[in-house]
Amino acid sequence: MRSLPLPLRTARLTLRDFLPTDGAAIEAYTTDPRVTRYLFFGPRDAEAVAEYLEEILASQRESPRNRYELAVVETATDRVVGACDLSLIEPGVFDLGYMLGSGDWGKGFATELACALLEAGFRDLGAQRVISTVDVNNRASIRVLEKIGMRWEAIYRRHRRAKNRWWDCHLYVLGREVWESGTQR
Repeated sequence: MRSLPLPLRTARLTLRDFLPTDGAAIEAYTTDPRVTRYLFFGPRDAEAVAEYLEEILASQRESPRNRYELAVVETATDRVVGACDLSLIEPGVFDLGYMLGSGDWGKGFATELACALLEAGFRDLGAQRVISTVDVNNRASIRVLEKIGMRWEAIYRRHRRAKNRWWDCHLYVLGREVWESGTQR
């Protein structure tokens, strides 16, 4: 089984495993209703943050590791600004996701980290496909997925029930052959 060589570094970000001491940083962005508006959970309270962090730390010890839920750290300040993940959902297929604190929106961090995850998924994990589902109303994330070369493939009507409603989501996909050809860039 392949694995990600952590930490992953971009021009401005470090993507690393979460640490037990990251709880306050996680709480800072996951308690913000603007951050969780298009997510199936949240806002989280302190107890939910602690449970989430414990779940992440446990997933780091799994072998083989099928979930890479990583802290997004602004390298210059060593400040946790969000989270991102690559999760194996079936052989050769990984799901990509991310969230950033609202104070760090509009800086290009989402595109930067999503591009790094996409590259790592194909290069290091041997992905055949990387997918991402996004709420149909989340224009900012849709734009990020398009910028990194992912292509719209489908719409899932009533994809999931959360927060007392059904969610319609777009499915974005990038296959290995397109990534290898470089035509998505």
